[in-house]
Parts: sequence; structure tokens; C-alpha cells
Amino acid sequence: MNINRTPFTHLSALGDIHGDIHHSVDGLDRKGRIVFAHGYKGFKDWGAWDLLGDTLAEEGWDFVRFNFSHNGHIKPNLLDCSDEISWSKNTYSIEKSDLESVLKYARGGMLNDSEQLIVMGHSRGGGIASLAATSTDVDGLILLASVCDFESRFPSGKALNKWRSSDRLEVLNGRTMQVLSHSFTFYEDFIENSESLNIEKAIRSFTSPLLVIHGDSDEAVDISDGQKLAGWANDGKLVVIPGAAHTFGASHPWESANLPPHTIEMVQAIKQFLAKY
Repeated sequence: MNINRTPFTHLSALGDIHGDIHHSVDGLDRKGRIVFAHGYKGFKDWGAWDLLGDTLAEEGWDFVRFNFSHNGHIKPNLLDCSDEISWSKNTYSIEKSDLESVLKYARGGMLNDSEQLIVMGHSRGGGIASLAATSTDVDGLILLASVCDFESRFPSGKALNKWRSSDRLEVLNGRTMQVLSHSFTFYEDFIENSESLNIEKAIRSFTSPLLVIHGDSDEAVDISDGQKLAGWANDGKLVVIPGAAHTFGASHPWESANLPPHTIEMVQAIKQFLAKY
């Protein structure tokens, strides 16, 4: 099957958002669009996300993957986190606004009212997708190894006070060995907007179908997060993939032309979920 990948640049209120739209050119009846949000320290071209996009495009879905405006991946090289200053200024509110903007952009490119708009997110991107799904008109939500809350991931006590006084919370990017840092505005933004950034509240108010996929060997986000997300939903389903870790077998760079086995299982669950549309 022939799949085109069309690059785009969306000018949001907070910065340039670069992305790609995967779509079939073989005359399939288009079912709608899936907008995908990457996770923490991630980017649209990480690992096998491009192959995931091609696979779902073969099912008749446009697949939209993009870089958050403050993920540090800027032109001319979108593969490296070269803008460390922008990365340090990122917040959950910025990412929520970015995704809401991309969802509206994707909705504007749909052909008719019968097409569906689905939002999908991995890890931290799953949390952001949960928030954006309740503030934007979407027809379904898919969460991959998603976090169920943000507050518990901040430091506390002495570590929080040290961050406040230094305005620098250092984290190591294990892939690139870069030492990146968060400004304290990251925490302040969350406190100021804690209600609109409450994932549980968002999921409980979401009325469209929800699919949660989680590996039982996830080393980064415990499977209990996925269980909570599915349990909070009005129409939720949890699919557990035995032996799967946080990235479902993928790594970066992913040089194989085939998806890893755990990602194939993930795709099968997604296809079953999308069949209802």
C-alpha cells in the first residue's frame, strides 16, 4: 500500500509546531484522523512512531504526529534536542495548549461530518491527551503507557526547595547524555493550573470511548496508572500486554522495517478499538 507522509508547520500561539500527516493514496475511504502526542523527552520521529503512523494509515486513518512547541527539536534538524532553553521553559499547560491547537487544525482538514477525530498519547503525552480530549471535540481517546497524574512526579521537601532557590532541576537524557534542566516555572504553572491539569478529573468527565494499553513490565510508568485510567472512565477498556515495557519494544533509532512484537500487539488492540468507528 502507498502511504504518503506530508510535513506541515502549524503556527500556534506559543510557537511553531512541526509535524507529519500519514495518509493512504490508494483510494481508501478515509475514516478520520488520529492525532498522536509524544512523551517526556520524546519527539515525533522517535523510534518506530513513523511505522505506527504508516500502519494505521493503511487502515484508512490519517495519522498526525507532531513535536510540541517547547520540546527543543527545531529546524533545520528536528532529530536533536538543540534548543535546550526552550525545553527548560516547557510546562504542562503549554503542551495542553499545543495539542488543543493541533486537534483543531486536524479537525479543520477533515472531509465530512462522518469522519472521526481520535487523540492518542504515549506516557506523559497520554496525560496531555487526556486533558485535551475533554476541552476539544474528539470522538475517542487512546492512551499508551500513560501516566495517571502529574503532581506525584514533582520533587518534594528539600528537593523542591532546592529547585525553587536554584531555578534549575537537572535531568539526564539517557539517549543523548544531555543534562537538561527544568525552570521552577514548570512547577509554578502546575500549581496555578492544577484543576485544568487534573487527569483524573478529565477522564471522569470524558464521555467518548477510551482505550488504555499498558505493558505489565513497564519500568517507567507502573501498570497501576493504566488500571486507574481505565477505572475512572465512563466507557473505558484496559488492554495489558504481557512482558511489554514502556516503549513496547521500540528504541531509538529504530532501523528495522518492521514493528517490534509488543508494538504489533499494541496495534492489534488499537485496530480492534477503531473498528467501532
